[in-house]
Amino acid sequence: MYIKEYEKDKTNNKDHVATPRWVVEDIYNLIHIENYKNIWFPFNNYDSQFKLKADELKLKYKATHIFDDLGNDFFNTEPPKNCELLISNPPFSQQNEIIKRSFELIENGKVKAFCLLLPISTLETETRANMYEKYVDKLSILIFKKRIKFIGCKTSFNKGCCWICYNIPILSKKIYWI
Repeated sequence: MYIKEYEKDKTNNKDHVATPRWVVEDIYNLIHIENYKNIWFPFNNYDSQFKLKADELKLKYKATHIFDDLGNDFFNTEPPKNCELLISNPPFSQQNEIIKRSFELIENGKVKAFCLLLPISTLETETRANMYEKYVDKLSILIFKKRIKFIGCKTSFNKGCCWICYNIPILSKKIYWI
């Protein structure tokens, strides 16, 4: 039942875009994902490149999605215990709420670090700027030099994107162009 709804959502929901394999491989290499022992993919299900690559690397992770058997909504689902890394391509239309909740999970000790793939416009607005400034001590932004063509988009969906990363020790600079 959930797979059928998931497949339907993939064709109808503008927020449902799949991350290309090269984007996943790049971030995994840049952050040395193999060093993380407990990872959470909160927006990934079934055919996610985040999961498929993690399986190849034999990483320990928990993947949740509103379309899984439990209906795991990011805003109501708890991360796995001792979660070291939250990483995903979340729905762009909910970026303010997602960024806010990600920092709340950090503050509450439920997640140690995160990497969120978001549009470059996520660096704009006073609301988001205030959130970033509060956590600037461990914040890194990785800006793509080229636009990303997301998988499965029927129309042209090329976006300028960036990774918003928090508390990733290997990232020693605040801004990177990748």
